[in-house]
Amino acid sequence: MLASLTDSLLSLLFPDRCAGCQRMGSLFCAGCQAALRPYPPDRTPPQLDAAAVAFVFGGPLRAAIHELKYKKVRRMARPLGELLAGHLRHAPLPADGLLAVPLHAVRRAERGFNQSEELARRLSESLGLPLLTGLVRVRNTASQATQSDVRARHDNVRDAFVWQGQVPPPARMLLVDDVLTTGATLGACAQALRAAGAREVRAIALARSRPDE
Repeated sequence: MLASLTDSLLSLLFPDRCAGCQRMGSLFCAGCQAALRPYPPDRTPPQLDAAAVAFVFGGPLRAAIHELKYKKVRRMARPLGELLAGHLRHAPLPADGLLAVPLHAVRRAERGFNQSEELARRLSESLGLPLLTGLVRVRNTASQATQSDVRARHDNVRDAFVWQGQVPPPARMLLVDDVLTTGATLGACAQALRAAGAREVRAIALARSRPDE
């Protein structure tokens, strides 16, 4: 309720402009959303039982994610989260609860929020699945985007996560992330969850780049 009132007040003070086409009226307009390209089925990263990606990372969606992640437009999580929820309604993944890929405390303090958690919160509201906590990033790893290759990305996040929630965790966990690259981060999260007793770990990401583009 408070978040909705805050969103309404901000919209009055600072009229929304679409991240994709720059037209006034919404943060991410219906026209730009309609132009998004579904991401095709792909191989599941190691340690995961399944992984799905909603859209190809590019064009208006790239701009919208950058608004959320780097320009700290937190309200952008609402339309992006609804897009992700729509994908899961169409192609459900079995889960007892949602879990955002965590940021290290230092990085979260710098950004002010965790963009994946914001998306997961919208999914929780839309789909009626509980949003869980307990997965902690114990090492402040370098950005995966700065790593030179797949091996470096896996090494970068090895043992970076631990489960500090209820033991065992819920049997079927669904990890939520904004952008999937190699899947190394999701795999490291899944490994920590399995070590704590989770039986099934799946993942959903909003976007991923096509390797052929």
